[in-house]
Amino acid sequence: MSHCTRPLMWTAMLALGTLCCSAAQAQITETSVTLRWTAPGDDSLSGRATRYDLRWSPSRVSTAGEFAAATPVSGVPLPQDAGAAETATVSGLVPGTTYWFSLRTLDEAGNVSILSNAATATTLASTDLLRPAPVALLLAGTSTTSATVSWSDAGDDSLTGVATATELRWHTAPISEANWTQATVVFGVPAPAAPGTVHTLTVNGLDRTRDLWFAARARDDVNRVSGLPAPLLVPHLLDTAPPAAPAGLSAALDAGAGVRVRWSANAEADLAGYHVYRSPAASALYTRLTSGVVNTNSYVDASAPDSVSLWYAVTAVDATGNESARSAAFRVFLRGGDITAWSVSAPYPNPSRAGAPVTLPLEIPAAGPYDATVEVQDAAGQHVRTLRIANATPGPLGLVWDGRNDAGRDTSPGLYRAWLHAGDRRQLVRIVRTP
Repeated sequence: MSHCTRPLMWTAMLALGTLCCSAAQAQITETSVTLRWTAPGDDSLSGRATRYDLRWSPSRVSTAGEFAAATPVSGVPLPQDAGAAETATVSGLVPGTTYWFSLRTLDEAGNVSILSNAATATTLASTDLLRPAPVALLLAGTSTTSATVSWSDAGDDSLTGVATATELRWHTAPISEANWTQATVVFGVPAPAAPGTVHTLTVNGLDRTRDLWFAARARDDVNRVSGLPAPLLVPHLLDTAPPAAPAGLSAALDAGAGVRVRWSANAEADLAGYHVYRSPAASALYTRLTSGVVNTNSYVDASAPDSVSLWYAVTAVDATGNESARSAAFRVFLRGGDITAWSVSAPYPNPSRAGAPVTLPLEIPAAGPYDATVEVQDAAGQHVRTLRIANATPGPLGLVWDGRNDAGRDTSPGLYRAWLHAGDRRQLVRIVRTP
């Protein structure tokens, strides 16, 4: 079936607004209105549409914006074949009140018809003129994620009779008639009993770092609702527990931008962000680099001073302003950034006299490793001397071999080999010793 044609608007239109004979009274009650129309097709006048979108409003609905602001009707039957008679009852209305209704049709491809005509009806007047008395809430208890409220049931008619339902809502601002629909609905509210019956209910999953307001109102059998008393304020908790210290800290030079610091993200639900600290040495005073919290787990220090190395640490901050302990510090070297791996160049002087020192030029990368060894072997490959480099500073380094073996004795003239071992790196240079 083609989906390029929008569903036809109601072919018979809503007829309710024009009915006035006694038979029509059966379609209107104190709290409901029954609407009738002829089913359109999926493609113009043929086929079967997918669903209806029926809405009501206390004012005329004639534009797309007015329709979007109107209240959707639930439980509307699925469309029948084109031309079939359709009905839907809109309930939950207030007696003696005028309502406007409008409808649009959708097909399986999501195509939407234009709006139907706007039908209007006024619910029947009711002899029940009293609405329930206001429902006052009391705070019965709290936890870090919940609030327990209590109330006494109002009557159906002010303080007498049994109300039909109690509605409970909460909001992050004081609740009034103006913002009642914006407040969050609480489900599981017990049904009302005789006036004065006390109920308690715990509302879970709350963000207790913010002030919250609760309000309730009772509804009677003709959908009149009680007025709203002053809302119940549940003050925010004073959170004194700091987040965990961040983990997984690392830092590296960032291609002319400075030093990029990274860390693993914290998991706290109320996390606000992070602060980054810097120090010229592990035991020196740390200076905070961030004026406000960083919302990601990465930060570029564009003001890193000219230094051999710097130390960085990070803290986490929650929504209340509690700051964690500093992370484990991480040292980043600012020199040797252009060196990609350990290397050893030709020694000098070479040849050199036996018993005189010889220098092995090394290059150490900023990314490490910072420990290495140089093994000196004779021409036959026999071990002569091990030279150890520990915690080296990135950049160039002149490693001196004094010409002695591990026992401290002078070596003989001849050809020697020096092997550099640094992580997975292995490199050879040759040394010539003359008499």
